Order: sequence, then structure tokens, then C-alpha cells
Amino acid sequence: MKYIVTTMLLCLTITVAAQRGNGHQRRAQLSPEQQATLTTKKMTLALDLNTKQENEVYKVQLEQAQKRKSFMDERKKEDRPELTKEQRFELEIKKLDHKIAVQREMKSILTADQFELWRKMNHRNKQKRKGKHHTRRK
Repeated sequence: MKYIVTTMLLCLTITVAAQRGNGHQRRAQLSPEQQATLTTKKMTLALDLNTKQENEVYKVQLEQAQKRKSFMDERKKEDRPELTKEQRFELEIKKLDHKIAVQREMKSILTADQFELWRKMNHRNKQKRKGKHHTRRK
């Protein structure tokens, strides 16, 4: 009898824990200013930025967060219509151009060592996101 009750409690605990989600929605609830502040603070800790660099990085992060928010709001209004190949291509070109512009800005703000560390951090984060995305599909 104890075994059955213990097993049921364990299953109930696992079920409740599984329904909590992974927490990625918390970031969506933050304003662009809050997102930029958090990202800048994390970069300051990781890259040992000085005050001038921190202010410039904040401006870049704020611009990115605002663009991301406006893009997401725009996509929500459209009810996610199916994109044509040309539209998908144009969207991908736009994203890559934006990434190049951000990379150039960061290169002008950071020192060579900080820039290399920043690139490694971005690569690691990208790999983490790919891994999470991949596991969700299974």
C-alpha cells in the first residue's frame, strides 16, 4: 500500500513540475528597457566593461530590444500568414544585415579581447537555443 501511495505522489509531483514550463516567457513580459538593462549588466560582468562601454552597449541593446518588440507585435497583428519564398528570403536578408550592423557596432565599442569573448558568448548562447529548440520538437 505504501508503495502505491508513494508512486502516486511521485507521479503527481512530476506532472505538476512538468506543467510549469521553461520560463522563456518571462523575458517576453519585460519591457525593452528592462531587457536591455539586464543584457547590458550581464555583458558588463562577463566582459568587464567600463562605464563608457556599458552606456554604448546599453544603447545597442535597447535598439535591438525595441526592434524585436515591434517585430513581434507586427507579427501578432498579421495572424502569422504563410510567407512566400521571396518574403522569407527578404526577411532572412534583413535579419543578417541587422546582425552585421550590430557586430560592427560592438566591434567599435569593445576591445579586441572583449569582442572575441563576446563572439564566443553569442556562439555558445546560439548553440544552447538550438539545443532547446531541438528538444522541444521531439
